[in-house]
Order: sequence, then structure tokens, then C-alpha cells
Amino acid sequence: MVLIIFNISYFLGFFWFIFCELNYRITKDKLSTLDPVYFNTETFYTYFGLEDNNNGRNAIVVVYYAFTSLSTVGFGDLHPRSNSERLVCSFILLFGVAIFSYIMSIFIEILDQYKNLNADLDEGDNLSKFFGLLRRFNDNVPIKIQLKEQIEKHFDYKWKKDKNQSVNDPEEEAMLDQLPEEVQNRIFCEFLFSDF
Repeated sequence: MVLIIFNISYFLGFFWFIFCELNYRITKDKLSTLDPVYFNTETFYTYFGLEDNNNGRNAIVVVYYAFTSLSTVGFGDLHPRSNSERLVCSFILLFGVAIFSYIMSIFIEILDQYKNLNADLDEGDNLSKFFGLLRRFNDNVPIKIQLKEQIEKHFDYKWKKDKNQSVNDPEEEAMLDQLPEEVQNRIFCEFLFSDF
């Protein structure tokens, strides 16, 4: 994503440079050197001294300007000077907002996918805590290993295949029926009041 942003800034920066240089040359060609407006015409190209710089320095200046404009930071140290430059820059800013919003949405989507990959591990941790809670409510007597394996197998299948399956599953109720009655009542109460 960094390379994409840099490439967009690079190409738009050089587009801006070419536009400013053409704007400068067209403006100067239209005006006579005797005209007082000739000396008062400010463009991005003349005001920031791009005509006196070498190509490397100009490249750094316009890429910096494009990057700060596209990211909507706009420090104000470089800015358009003529009305035509302001018009073109406004379209560049609109384009920058759209591009950076799109790139940020991709970045957020990547983070969400990473979070979802780790979600099954979180559910497994919660299941381990649940087994610890069952043991505590059962006077520190562990539940049967076969029942524990059956519950783990059931939830592994449920997490991989159908995360939205209803709680009223007959297999799930059959597993809960194997627990002591006191534990079933506590689980039922926790289930009822978990939304409050």
C-alpha cells in the first residue's frame, strides 16, 4: 500500500509540475514584457523557484507537494498561486480524498480479516474457561473426558461450519443433559441473564 501511495504521489506530482510549467509558459507568451502584469503574474512554477532548480530538486518538491495534497494534510508551505492552478488542485484534492479513503478501507478490511482469523482461537480459550467453570461448580470434580471431547468436537465443527447455528440444537441439549443437575441449572441461569 505504501508503494501504491508513493506511485500515485509521484505521477500526480509530475502531472502537477508539467501543468504548472505549461501554465507559466502560456501566461508569459500571452503577455508582453512591457506589460506591468508580466512582472506581477505569480504561478507555482515561479513563486517557489522551480525554474531555477535542477530536475532532482524539482522532483522532490512536486512529489512532496502531491503527497501532502493527496493526504489532505496540506502544510501550506507549497500552494497554488493562480486561479487555473487552484482549479486543477481542487480536482487533485478530491481525487486524493477518494484514493486515500479507498486505501484506508482496504487497510481496515485487512485488519478485520486478521482479527477474524484469530477469532476461533479466542472461542477455544473461552471453551477452556467454560470447562474450568464447570469443574469449579462441580466441587472440583472434572467432567468425564469423553463428554469433554464430545463438546470440543461439537464446537470445533460449529465454529468451522456454522457460526450462526441456533442454541436449540438437539445434540447440544443431549450433551448438556449429561451434566449434573446443579450445573445445568447454573448454566441455564447464566444463559438467561447473560443479555442483562
